[in-house]
Amino acid sequence: MKTIKDGQYFIPYLAVADLLGSVICSLFGLSMTLMPLTYEFDVLCKSGWLLGSATTCMSIFLLVSIAIQRYLKVCRRKGPMMTLKWKKTVVICALLLSVVLAGPSVVTYGSITFQSINRNITGLKCGKITGTASIIYDAVLGVCVILCCGLLIVPYCLIARTTYRYLKKGDRSEVELQTCSKIKNAEHQTKEQTISTLDNELKTEYSINYSSNEQLSNKIISDLGKKSLRNYNKVIKIQPTILRKTNRRVISKITKIFMIITLIFLICSLPKITITILETVTTNFWEKASDIERLVLMFVHQGYILNNIANPFIYAFFDEAFKTEIKNMFYKSLCARKRYIF
Repeated sequence: MKTIKDGQYFIPYLAVADLLGSVICSLFGLSMTLMPLTYEFDVLCKSGWLLGSATTCMSIFLLVSIAIQRYLKVCRRKGPMMTLKWKKTVVICALLLSVVLAGPSVVTYGSITFQSINRNITGLKCGKITGTASIIYDAVLGVCVILCCGLLIVPYCLIARTTYRYLKKGDRSEVELQTCSKIKNAEHQTKEQTISTLDNELKTEYSINYSSNEQLSNKIISDLGKKSLRNYNKVIKIQPTILRKTNRRVISKITKIFMIITLIFLICSLPKITITILETVTTNFWEKASDIERLVLMFVHQGYILNNIANPFIYAFFDEAFKTEIKNMFYKSLCARKRYIF
């Protein structure tokens, strides 16, 4: 946290949102599974939806902020960038907007009467309260989801295109560097061979004409020095290209991490959004479902939790600094236990 880099600013906040989402949504989903027809705790139902929606929205808004930040960093390098002040403002706005969007769930969700048509059983479940408020709230959430998906997909498509062009240009620069390196080695070998030949000639012809051979030697060495200087200048000119290529690789790797995180989020969240739309437009959607269908639908409905769980594994797999830090933590912990035992 003390030496956090520009591309990693939002990661700790996203990690906190994932942690809270994993704990809250998992426990809330577990309570719904254990009490499918006996959910008498209306306050627990409303609190679960409120906190679960808030953490999920916070994670979504942070992913959108990361997408915009990466777009500015990769595609608009000469344009305005997110300063530290703007990043803090974005995090605060994401938090407030999450609370505002999650707030109406207290009114639209609660402990409601549920009747299973297949089994002819009536009970209480934690679900959506039908009415005008629920329809309006779902419509607002649907618009927000569409906007967020657009703000996630479009910037990353542009980023992928720009990154591909950068890497392609970097590969051409690498070929030029290798060609220049071969020229340098050839010039170096030619210089050594010429000096060696010159040395033999000087030994042979030294007694005949010292002054003429000395002038010849100075001329050849001077010419070789000029060639080496020009070759050196070529290498110096290509050094910034190497640096730019390295920077592009780093940017590409960080962007790849966030693209995978966003892709997994879309895969995990779209089924839940689809079920939410179906239960809004279809009358008695849950009541008509059989036991197996309800089981599958509940599993898919709560599958969005996998998004929060998957992110730490993505960090661990792609981020070398993260992997090194984790290894050091385990190593220090193991050494401390050994010292304690012995």
